[in-house]
Amino acid sequence: MQTRTRSTLPFFKVSLATAALLGLAACASQDQQPNYTSLPAAEGMNLLIPAQVSDEGEALFYNQALYHRDYSAVQHALASAGRVMRSSEMGHEAYYPNLAGEPMKAQGEHWLGVMQAANSFLTAEGFAGTQVQAEGQWQPGRDLRLNELAQAAFSYHMHHSGGRWEGAGLYDEITYSPAAYLAAIPRHLNANHFSDGAFHDLNGEVSPASMAYGLDVLHSLSYSWVRWHKPGGADDMGQLTEERMAGVHGITKEELVNQARELAVTLNSAWNTETTCYDFGQGTTYSLDEFGSLVRGHKGLYEILYVFGNAEDKQTAEQLFNRNADMLLALLNSDEVLQPWGMVSKVHFTEEGVEAASDRVETETQWRFVNHLTGGFGPLREREGTSSFLETRPELGEAVGRVNDQLFQAALDYQLADDLMVRRLDFNTGEVTDARKQVASIAWYVTAVGNGYRSGDQFDRPGSWEGNSELEERSRSLYGSLRSNNDWLLNQL
Repeated sequence: MQTRTRSTLPFFKVSLATAALLGLAACASQDQQPNYTSLPAAEGMNLLIPAQVSDEGEALFYNQALYHRDYSAVQHALASAGRVMRSSEMGHEAYYPNLAGEPMKAQGEHWLGVMQAANSFLTAEGFAGTQVQAEGQWQPGRDLRLNELAQAAFSYHMHHSGGRWEGAGLYDEITYSPAAYLAAIPRHLNANHFSDGAFHDLNGEVSPASMAYGLDVLHSLSYSWVRWHKPGGADDMGQLTEERMAGVHGITKEELVNQARELAVTLNSAWNTETTCYDFGQGTTYSLDEFGSLVRGHKGLYEILYVFGNAEDKQTAEQLFNRNADMLLALLNSDEVLQPWGMVSKVHFTEEGVEAASDRVETETQWRFVNHLTGGFGPLREREGTSSFLETRPELGEAVGRVNDQLFQAALDYQLADDLMVRRLDFNTGEVTDARKQVASIAWYVTAVGNGYRSGDQFDRPGSWEGNSELEERSRSLYGSLRSNNDWLLNQL
C-alpha cells in the first residue's frame, strides 16, 4: 500500500519539563520481548499489521500471529485522523490547508485497505480473533473475544462518515464496502454472547467485562436503527425499508426493544446504590476500558428504549441515563484516579468514592476510554429526535471535557517518546516504564485525539484561534502530535 513521509511541521513544547521527560521515556525503552518476533513468509494476507515495531523499525508480531484487534485499532486511527483533515479543522488555511486534498484522500484509501484486511478475519463460521500460519498459509486461529468484537464495532463511525470524502470520490466505497462486515458484528454478538437477558463471554460466564463489552457492541446496532429512524439518516440508512433493516441486522425493531428491556432488568438487579455502580456478582472493580464500554453501551441501550419504546420504556431509559451519568461523574470527579501524567488503568467503586485499583497508566486503555466518551454516537452526542437527556445534566459534558483536556495535556507533557505515544507509565510517579512502540497504543491515541480534542475548552480548531495565542499553541501541539503518530502508522502499512 501507499505510504507517506512523516510530517516536518515543528512541534510546540508545552513546558521545559517536557524535554526532560522525553529523555526519561527514551531511556525507558526495553529490549525486545521474546514473544514479539518477526514472521516467516506466508500467503493469504496482503497486509500484515504488527503488534509492535522495534527501535530499528522491524515489525514484531505477538506469538507469530496477526490480531484482529490491531487491525481495528489502525482502522479507527486512520478514520479519526482523516475525518479532521477537512478544511474546517487540520486542513484549515490557518494550519495546513494541503491536508484537505490528497492527504485526506490517501487517508481514506488506506482505511479501505485496512478494512478489507480486517474483513478477512470474518469466515463462514464467524469472526476469528487471530490469523496464524500453517504450511505457508495464513488461516483463522482462535475465536474473536468479546472485547475485540467491541473494538471492531466502532467501524460504524467511518461507515457513516463517507460524506467527508465525497469530493474525493470515495463516498460509495467508504459507505457501502463495510456494510456486510458491520452487519455481521451484532449478528455474531447475539448468536454467541447473549442469553437470559445478559451478555456472556466465550465460556458462558457473565461478568462486568462481558456485560460492558456486550453493551458496547449492541451500541453499534442501536445507532444503526436510530439513524434509520431519525431525520439525520434520511439520505443513507433511512433509504432502507424496515424489513430490509431487519434482514441485514438479523433482528427486528421489536426484537431489539425486547432485548433492551431484558438487559435493563439485568442492569437494574445489579445496580448498587451505595457504590454508584453495577455489581454483577464479582465486585465493583473495572478496567478503564471495561468501564468506558459500559458507559458507551448505556447510551445505545437507553436510546433504543426512548426512540422505539412505550411510555414505561422511556422512563426506564431516563433511569439508565441518570445511572450512567452518576457512575461516570463519580469516576471523573474522583481525586484518586487521575494524575498529571495520566489516568489509572483500573478503578474500584466504593461507598467512599472511586479509587485507583492499579499502579499503571496503560495508554491503550486510557485512550480507548476517552474515545468511548467522545467517538461517534457517544454519551455526549444527541441527534434530532433522540432522548436529549443531556439537557438535564449539563455537568456531565463539562466533566468529560475537563478530564479529556487534562489527558491530552498529559500526552503532550509526559506520554510521548520521540513524538510517539508510549505504552505504559507508573501511575504513582509518572515514570515511563515501557516506551515500546505498541501499534494499538499509538493508534488509539490518534483515534481519541481526532474524536475528542474539542470536548473541552483547552484545544480547538483553527477558526477559533484568532486572538488567543495560548489556545493556538496548545492546539498546534496536539495537531502536530496527532499527525506524527498518524504518519508513523501509515509508514507501517
